[in-house]
Amino acid sequence: MVGAALLLALASALLWWCWPVAGRAAGTPSTPSLVHWQDAAHDWLLVVDPATRELVVYDAANGRPLQRLGADDGLPEVQSIARQGPWLWVTGKQHPTVRLKLPQLQAMAASDR
Repeated sequence: MVGAALLLALASALLWWCWPVAGRAAGTPSTPSLVHWQDAAHDWLLVVDPATRELVVYDAANGRPLQRLGADDGLPEVQSIARQGPWLWVTGKQHPTVRLKLPQLQAMAASDR
């Protein structure tokens, strides 16, 4: 029960933090910044940290941060993320899109298909 409450609090805080603001400058797009992914062994929330532009992986069951991925891991400054099957597509502002294989979180250029 405590895990569910913590997860709800984390999700609420992330939505509040990432929700479009009425006073936001025109032309600034609202981008997806939260993806839930799970398989038999994993239950993750993948989140864009707007302060560092890194991808943060949380345990969806208890809200514990598991991993941070950024430039050292082959990612651009993360603008948005989207899931398609076993792939997480990571888009940067000035860099090409990178795809990560789930659950390995191994970066591959989108053109390497």
